[in-house]
Amino acid sequence: MPTMANSMQYSLQYTAEQGTGTILVLEYLYFLLQGKDGKHDVQVDLDLAVGEYQTSGTRESVLKLINEAFQEHGKNMELLCPILVQVAKEKKMYVWCLSEALHQWKHVVALEI
Repeated sequence: MPTMANSMQYSLQYTAEQGTGTILVLEYLYFLLQGKDGKHDVQVDLDLAVGEYQTSGTRESVLKLINEAFQEHGKNMELLCPILVQVAKEKKMYVWCLSEALHQWKHVVALEI
């Protein structure tokens, strides 16, 4: 798994960035594997999930929110933990994927009518 973090040094912020990114990628991977009828190549889907995380704007948004939280709250874990959980909840990639699929489906249906 490639690095999901922006921080170059191992630190609490690096761990938060890497952990949140990994959770989002693995959750999206789980979503991708659901519709495969038992026929899936996990590595191909993992590469797709990582690529989507890195290119969809999700990574930049997650890193920005985590950086802001650390700037505001330092290393106060009582304040940071709920914020990190909220970031992971808000940035779920499968929600974006479903929205894109619905948009494409509406376009196809409109063409058929």
